Amino acid sequence: MLSAKVMDAIRLLNQLRKYPVFGAEEVADILECKKRYANLVLNRLYNKKAIKKSDFGKYTLCNLAQTIATHLVEPSYITGWYALKIYGLTEQLPQQIDVLTSKKKNKIIVSFGRERIRYLKVNKRYLFGFFNEVSEQYTMNLASPEKSLIDCLFFDLAPLSIIMQAIKLAKDKNCLDKSKKICLGLKNKQFLKKAGIVFDSSGYDMHKYFKNYLDYNPLVMNKKLCGLLDKSKFRKWGVKCR
Repeated sequence: MLSAKVMDAIRLLNQLRKYPVFGAEEVADILECKKRYANLVLNRLYNKKAIKKSDFGKYTLCNLAQTIATHLVEPSYITGWYALKIYGLTEQLPQQIDVLTSKKKNKIIVSFGRERIRYLKVNKRYLFGFFNEVSEQYTMNLASPEKSLIDCLFFDLAPLSIIMQAIKLAKDKNCLDKSKKICLGLKNKQFLKKAGIVFDSSGYDMHKYFKNYLDYNPLVMNKKLCGLLDKSKFRKWGVKCR
């Protein structure tokens, strides 16, 4: 027969399952106790490996880093290389989970199990194009396929070779038309040139959609990156290599 303490711990854990991430505040509400005692309870559960540490003062019962990633800071969403992998737009394994947020986070890199979560603070105007997706028994905020592609280019979240492979695969998933609308919505002429030459070199020409928004200032790119692109299209997009 289980002891009273074990039964109490089981009841507490069952109540904590409704939270993807929890801390002393949630435990104090459940037990109707002070936060000091709630922290003591959490430490005991952690030391007995009944719960996992997800961040400073935060714990979880989840198994996947993607599940907790957007619950550690809000508003936020998962994007970049990791999102491309979720959508089957790359076969390469990402190095980490990239999360965009408009809030400052003291810990930029969070390790969870064998995975890493990287938080990048951006202007709140860039936080769009994502939705709730089921992960384990909870939800995570995930960028759409087209927003993941554009974020990779705009914030340099993946190697250019990975992005170009994803664009070629995305042609079969009908998400490139939405990509050009996102590019125009960012209202950045230099980025329109960057997106233009990358998409054009990957077999999708956006020049007729972008040409009225371009200027005569050249887009200067690294020689190594230029080597991956179609040089015959450099003049059209105003690309110069250095």
